[in-house]
Amino acid sequence: MYLFVLRKTAPGRGALLTKLLWIMRLTTILLLAGILHVSAKGFSQKITLSQKNIPLSKVFAAIQQQSGLSMLYDNKLIRHSGNIDIDVKDATLENVLNECLKDQPLTYVITKSIIIIRKKADFPLVFPPQIITGQVLDAAGDPVPGATIFIKELKKGTQTNVKGEFTLQGIAPGNYTLVISSIGFDAQEKTIKVGSETLTVPVILKAGVSKLQEMVVTALGIQKSSRSVTYNVQTISGKEVNTVKDPSFINSLTGKVAGVTINSSTSGIGGSTRVIMRGVKSLFYNNNALYVVDGIPLPNLFTGQPSGLFGGSDGGDGIANFNPEDIESMSVLTGASAAALYGSQAANGAIIITTRKGEVGNTRVNFSSGATMYKPFVLPQTQTTYGSVPGSFLSWGPKLQQPFNYQPKDFFQTGTNFTNSIDVSTGSERSQTYVSAAAVNAKGIIPNNTFHRYNFSARNTSELYKDKLTLDVGAMYLTQEQQNPPRPGQYFNPLLPVYLFPRGDTISKYQDFERFDPNRNFSTQYWPYGDLGFQAQNPWWIINRNMFNTKRDRFMGSLALKYNINSWLNVSGRVKLDNTNDTYDSDLYATTIKLLAGGDNGGYTHSTTNTKQVYADVLLNMNKQFNDFNVMATLGSSIVDNKINGIGQGGKLLMVPNFFSLTNIDAANSRPTQTLSRDQTQAIFFSGQLGYKNRLFLEVTARNDWSSALAYATKSSFFYPSVGLSGVISDMLHLPAFISYAKLRTSYSGVGNAPPIYLTNPTYPISANGTPGTITTRPFSGLQPEKTTSYEAGADLRFSKDRIHFSLTYYNANTRNQTFTVTPSAGVGVSGYYVNAGKVQNKGIEASLGFNGYVGNVSWNPNVTFTLNRNKILEMLPAFTDPYTGVTVKQDSLVAASAGSYEMKLAKGGSTGDIYAQGLEKDANGNYATDNKGFPVISKSFDKIGSTNPDFNLGINNSFGYKNFSLSFLIDARVGGKVISATQSIMDFYGVSTASADARDKGGVFFNGKQVDAQTYYSKVAGASGGSTGAMALYTYSATNVRLRELSIGYTLPGSALNYKVRSIKFSLIARNLWMIYNNAPYDPESVAATGTFFQGFDYFNPPSLKNIGASIKVSF
Repeated sequence: MYLFVLRKTAPGRGALLTKLLWIMRLTTILLLAGILHVSAKGFSQKITLSQKNIPLSKVFAAIQQQSGLSMLYDNKLIRHSGNIDIDVKDATLENVLNECLKDQPLTYVITKSIIIIRKKADFPLVFPPQIITGQVLDAAGDPVPGATIFIKELKKGTQTNVKGEFTLQGIAPGNYTLVISSIGFDAQEKTIKVGSETLTVPVILKAGVSKLQEMVVTALGIQKSSRSVTYNVQTISGKEVNTVKDPSFINSLTGKVAGVTINSSTSGIGGSTRVIMRGVKSLFYNNNALYVVDGIPLPNLFTGQPSGLFGGSDGGDGIANFNPEDIESMSVLTGASAAALYGSQAANGAIIITTRKGEVGNTRVNFSSGATMYKPFVLPQTQTTYGSVPGSFLSWGPKLQQPFNYQPKDFFQTGTNFTNSIDVSTGSERSQTYVSAAAVNAKGIIPNNTFHRYNFSARNTSELYKDKLTLDVGAMYLTQEQQNPPRPGQYFNPLLPVYLFPRGDTISKYQDFERFDPNRNFSTQYWPYGDLGFQAQNPWWIINRNMFNTKRDRFMGSLALKYNINSWLNVSGRVKLDNTNDTYDSDLYATTIKLLAGGDNGGYTHSTTNTKQVYADVLLNMNKQFNDFNVMATLGSSIVDNKINGIGQGGKLLMVPNFFSLTNIDAANSRPTQTLSRDQTQAIFFSGQLGYKNRLFLEVTARNDWSSALAYATKSSFFYPSVGLSGVISDMLHLPAFISYAKLRTSYSGVGNAPPIYLTNPTYPISANGTPGTITTRPFSGLQPEKTTSYEAGADLRFSKDRIHFSLTYYNANTRNQTFTVTPSAGVGVSGYYVNAGKVQNKGIEASLGFNGYVGNVSWNPNVTFTLNRNKILEMLPAFTDPYTGVTVKQDSLVAASAGSYEMKLAKGGSTGDIYAQGLEKDANGNYATDNKGFPVISKSFDKIGSTNPDFNLGINNSFGYKNFSLSFLIDARVGGKVISATQSIMDFYGVSTASADARDKGGVFFNGKQVDAQTYYSKVAGASGGSTGAMALYTYSATNVRLRELSIGYTLPGSALNYKVRSIKFSLIARNLWMIYNNAPYDPESVAATGTFFQGFDYFNPPSLKNIGASIKVSF
């Protein structure tokens, strides 16, 4: 505590100077006192004094000692005050001061830490800027996060945190109007007076018209009240996406939304993501969901996918290019009714992404930084107890005296990912601006695999022309580089020799992967084992001398205008350019296997692809109230134009080894290739909704597409309708008190899936010698798009004052007009022709259950999602008579993908995920057949072993908050389904698996009632070479798995504990794929080599999925 005694200036200096100095000193001391840390106990401390005829100065000293507060007064004020008597016991500070200053021309002011004594008629005190704090609660006493707090007079505002708390700093003393608002609540105004101390403002918001105006973003970016929507819409906030970040933010949806199955590719950081909504619908076309950003569809930037035994590369997809910090929210539209307004583009559902805008109020800056470490999540189990056969790659040697110290996991490095981003938001009521920048710099778990991405975005929204015209301008630029993305399969895959390496040799000596060859005068590959029949090479040669590099530059620019004709009618127009340039290079050094490089001097490939999409639409929007009725309608037209221009050349190097240039390619055997394609879709559409008393809603939509893919077909356009009905039962009927909200909804729709281009008017290929080729497949003038008719019904319920929410949806969708390619008999003049036929059914249930509330002082927000889908092929190609040839064809089954003894087969009565495989031959009695030596024989037929489709998916997401601490974790499960591991089969053959060692320990394998030699058994049933994968039916595993997918632990330092310019700092520990709770397969059954429709559930030396652990910090100014 401190005692301040002021003395006035000497006589003769002048009254004005005296008063100025008094004010200056007083202000200085007040500012100093405001930043001193003094305990608040003085305000409640009880004071006891019993003195007679005592000077005021001694009374003040006693008060100061007992209260712990400092006192400020001018000594001259009390010089002639005389002595007083005082007798108080356990009195409050105010009572003691009132007692000792009665009958005195003095008064007092108590601030946080100082008692100021002054004349009753002295100058008014000048106080420094103060802080306004508070908490916004709903009627049930629960926090309201994201509420807006705005001071009308200062045009200054903020938002509440997850606990409903807010802080406004630097507010000068005075009277103000505080406006508090939040979606779903009535706005509230409070008149406040800011004085000499921090002001605490408690706020309780009332639900606005029964939370009627909770808004969701639907097709075309149209916002609607959640109660009026006639289909299932699930919303994910940007915060949920960014809690545990993934380089491809779509992976963050896994387990958090119902009706969606998400698989990450095995290509690691930067790889594609497979997103399937309500099952696979198309047998031959794309089944991935459509992505829509701010109401505008994105082009399909999926690159080529790995397939078969030999693998291939995955170049990523377009949605992974976005900076997740730019995302405000995502609406997931799983059904055809929800996405009908997007026509054929959204036949497989849509994810509507809303990006951030500038905010009204002070400039806000957010900086976030994260560091993550990666390790393999699931690796095959290998043995270390048996050695290798001398001079062989097989590990069927004698048992070792000491366990072998090599494990395949030693080949992997610790991957890292450093993510940094910054965004700035500023704006007035008429113009708001948002800019951001982000960088991702990562290296994978396989050495020499790197990934770099840099994002820049800007957006401005302005109100013009007397607030009638709104202009929204945005731009985003991305540059991305990726080196050596991991590959599955045989070619260019270092994991094949790493997993199979013999347990008798020392693998570290091959890290020196090249030796100088004096005959060729350069270093060549060192690998004495040859290709093993798999085109295998030294693993370190593969990662350092088989180089694959991709580069992407992408620019997106958008312009949107909206003109308010009146209060209920507006017209808007949007245009967006999305331009992507991809560059691909492969450098294959000399002594790479000739089959792969093409020649002895190495090989080189260079290609560039430009993908350009222009989208434009114009919308007339109406929203008008007619007594008890509300009409909301949109009439519009759109055009989307896609162009792809690709050119490339590749081949063996001719003269100079390892000189990677197009001028050094063998031109005699390599010609440039060029791909040109263009397609365009024009559409008109209508969406209308009639509401009655805000409780009953009828919605209809209609869209007609004209697609250039059908330009030469008999019918060049197709029509998609939908109709839906929803009713808020809780507003119509008297329900039990614990039901706070009940809504029923149903809808029906028809939506198509446009066919590929050039089926009705094929292009002519140009052969290597420059001459035009011939059309071998007959043009299909009767081509029709696939059409999905879908029905759904559901309910949305809330209980216990909205603390508990439950959603349930049943759907049934049938997709017709699949496009089959038929191979006719010889002599008809064509190699094939097309037929529209087939029918695929998907029906199932989507459900979610959540709770928002408190357990004691701990906030708890659990959410459970459940997805069940049954997929069935009702029809394939029934009997069809070709009108040109008169030949009748019928097809009840079709092999859609094959690799060794694995097949994905489409058959009537089966599903789109059915796996077939060869097993062991059986005799007529059901016993395993044997050869003349008593060993098993692989069957020549392929038998169905199951489906890759899960029985159901379950996600359990929990988040907790206590004071400034937060904890969230996600456990999800996929139950059912089958997968195959050819990796395990081949490892058994080579004797490196744990299973092969266990068999030797047991004296062999029990087969047909007797023990047989382990090596001989596995040589018969397992894959022996690059073209064989053995009896895959024996290597079938349940795909059921349960994992701790996400974990986040955070602590937030509020602005009150920091410099006044810092609003908050949040520290987090994060993890993804931290713990595989249950898994029976020898690899992660959720990771896929390809994100297309086929080659699912097949592991052929797939790179492992990733486990990551890291930390992040976010600073908000």
